[in-house]
Amino acid sequence: MKKCSRFLALVLVLVMVAAMFAACGNNEEPNSTTAGADGTPKVTDTGSDATTPDATTPTPDTTTESGIDVSGYNFTIVGNGDVFPEENEDGTYKNQLEEELADKLAELEARLDITIEKMDYASDNRLELVTSAALGGIKIADLLWLRHTDFWPAAKDNMLLPLDDERLVKEGLNYTDETRWYQPAMKWSEMFGHQWTLNVASEYVAVPTGYFVCFNKELCASAGYDDMYQLVRDKKWTWDVYRDIARKTTKDVDGDGTPDIWGTGATAWGNEAVSNGAQFIGQVDGKWQLTINSDAGVRALQFLYDMNYGDKTRWDVGSGECRHAFADGTITFNWAQMGHINGPGEVIFNSEHDYGIIPMPMGPDATEYYSMAGDLDAFVIQSANQDLDKVVPILNEWALILNDTESYLSLLDDGRCRTEEDKAMLIDYVIPNFALNMGNICHGAKELVDEGIISGVSYHGLTPQQAIETYEAKVNAALDAFFGQ
Repeated sequence: MKKCSRFLALVLVLVMVAAMFAACGNNEEPNSTTAGADGTPKVTDTGSDATTPDATTPTPDTTTESGIDVSGYNFTIVGNGDVFPEENEDGTYKNQLEEELADKLAELEARLDITIEKMDYASDNRLELVTSAALGGIKIADLLWLRHTDFWPAAKDNMLLPLDDERLVKEGLNYTDETRWYQPAMKWSEMFGHQWTLNVASEYVAVPTGYFVCFNKELCASAGYDDMYQLVRDKKWTWDVYRDIARKTTKDVDGDGTPDIWGTGATAWGNEAVSNGAQFIGQVDGKWQLTINSDAGVRALQFLYDMNYGDKTRWDVGSGECRHAFADGTITFNWAQMGHINGPGEVIFNSEHDYGIIPMPMGPDATEYYSMAGDLDAFVIQSANQDLDKVVPILNEWALILNDTESYLSLLDDGRCRTEEDKAMLIDYVIPNFALNMGNICHGAKELVDEGIISGVSYHGLTPQQAIETYEAKVNAALDAFFGQ
């Protein structure tokens, strides 16, 4: 594997170079550029490292399982280091699992005579980079790691390939193959009638989840709730119970007028709304609009108000400070995602007490537990990629290493789940119920929902009705502009 980082500011230079040659009508291509099937320039490596194989050396079988010879191809991935083995500063691998991943990827490279290269984005504005590349018909990398607020605008403007595109299907991509692709997250990328993204989960790559609740067992027991897991199984883990525990455990121990123990620490920033079966934004008669104004949505917003503002049981500091306080045993409930407990070094993972894990509480209108995430990050493929005949066959074999529906749950055995019951909570109630907060569907609506409705209800004392009346028309106008409704 190539472990170097390539800065993508070069993309802008390549756009100008491509435009210059088009304007001059120069028919001679430079050595570092070849033409794709549609005449679009693509960058290739013609550096001094290239060698001519010895005619006496036996030619290895470098064909993929689908019979395609991909020898010499440099398979590039930008923006996500989680699919590469993690190393310490001295170059050694973090643990045996990371070394095992390195060995498997190296074996794939050797067998197919390819390289797998990790690349970095040069700018935090990834949509701008993708847009600039699309204008010049330039491939940034074979796989791009993007957030939904970037990949949906790019998809809308035909910069990306939908997973059912005939070019991908022709080369053998089957995005519904669960042996290669993690389906629960991918289905949430559907927009404009297509799915756009690929996700993997295995013992090497943590499974994506929405929010769940980490709880202090001793504090919950002090409030009279000594078996939180059974509450979940009996579907009695509700907002009312949550608030009752939070109120009873918020205490001023030293008598200075300020609580030393808080009922709630870090929250899920509005993602709690889905626990009542509600979404901030959805489709009504085919049109995208604000949907948190439903009866269920108003009741969901009321929980945000009560938990964050009305009950005065939430410690009003940053999420990082809250996580440390939870780890120290002075917070009862701390909302988290998988990344917050993803191995030694994470604050919650290193808690001094045996915390428990349960799903979000169930709202009065819900029939099941949910796990909503504020963002969906995933791999996408550019429309400008003219190497699909090599990319897809390699992708199919690479995915068999990085995705494993049989072993991906083994990550839960590393200590993040203190008991088998915690593990069961994640497996039964959290992981399979992943949901994306559609309030973040596009940048314009996201800002109004986050900074307007969620912040207004949670921190500025707006009632649900006041927040909806203030921002509904603005959110709908942003959606009309994005979708051209």
